[in-house]
Amino acid sequence: MGLYDRWCESTKEEDKRKHYWTYVEKDGGRDAISDDLAETIRAHYDRLERIAEDVKRLGFKVASEILSTAMPQTTKGRSGDLGEILATELVEEEIGLRVPVRRLRYKDGRNMAMRGDDFIGAGYDAAGEKLWL
Repeated sequence: MGLYDRWCESTKEEDKRKHYWTYVEKDGGRDAISDDLAETIRAHYDRLERIAEDVKRLGFKVASEILSTAMPQTTKGRSGDLGEILATELVEEEIGLRVPVRRLRYKDGRNMAMRGDDFIGAGYDAAGEKLWL
């Protein structure tokens, strides 16, 4: 079960070519995803295998300091990054596209907003013949 399925109730409406999706947090939804969300956030900043290697090699305290240097320190920076992470996860979970590049790994600075598109999703049509971006 995906992050959003455990976290929120959703309604989806279509009006001609427009789609309206609404997500409302379930009672206890935040608790249900808290551990997975923390791992998801870390994965957007670096590959989980590399984080695990760093923690093992450097010890918890030193690794924590290294990882925290990549995390935004301002409220605005954290909010922007979280929005990008949640949007990327929603695209993968609900639309079914794969977002192969986790852009937060390539930020210019930890408190700087990303420029350009938040994500690029890729996938194939139902027949597996046409590539969708």
